[in-house]
Amino acid sequence: MLYLATKFAPQAALFEQAHRAGFRAAEMWLSEKFLADVPAVVRLGRHYPLRLVAHAPNRIDWPEATLPALVRLARELALSAVVIHQEMYDPHAAALFALEPTLPLAVENGELSPDEFWRWAETNPGLTLDVEHLWKFTLQDGPFDEVMRTLDEFLARFARKLRHVHLPGYWAGMPVHRPMYASRELVFPVLDRLQAVGFGGLIVAEAATAYQTDNDRRMDVLLFETWRSESERILGSLENHS
Repeated sequence: MLYLATKFAPQAALFEQAHRAGFRAAEMWLSEKFLADVPAVVRLGRHYPLRLVAHAPNRIDWPEATLPALVRLARELALSAVVIHQEMYDPHAAALFALEPTLPLAVENGELSPDEFWRWAETNPGLTLDVEHLWKFTLQDGPFDEVMRTLDEFLARFARKLRHVHLPGYWAGMPVHRPMYASRELVFPVLDRLQAVGFGGLIVAEAATAYQTDNDRRMDVLLFETWRSESERILGSLENHS
């Protein structure tokens, strides 16, 4: 089963906005400032009925405090994934796994060349796939069919490692981090493929701040519900004819 998530800093107003819009899952963007008060983040996370993952800080200046705090947060909220950039994973993964061997780190693909993309997928034990990064940076805004072929190959080889997905509403040549509903033509085929391989993590409608409004969030929830209804209808039709 697929779960739609939004992304925000762990602040009460943003939790409330996401829940009001209909999201039932979220990725919390963390900084060292937020990790300095783990109990406050835990209280927020437990107050709202949301499936949660966390995004590790993109900069770590005080690993002696930040790394144990991140592990504590993951334990207390039973996070299914901790998204982390390669630049943070490489120097800190050993220390994090020493604190918690089962910590569900999921390294995100960034501005990678094709060779770097496949090396990222092969060498990291847990993955966060950012579909927008794949299309814009790795495939250099190439044809849509090439994006789908690459995604199919990636899932065939590495679906077992995939813990988390970022899926903004991107289209080649357009601005980044648009809401999902801005690119149904991309979002629906990606959701179909993730469902087909049995992906069970969160799919994040990762939108820019300008699109983090009540209306934009509700539109993304509606888009996802539309996809789910169509998917269930098609599956039911196939079962009836089998």
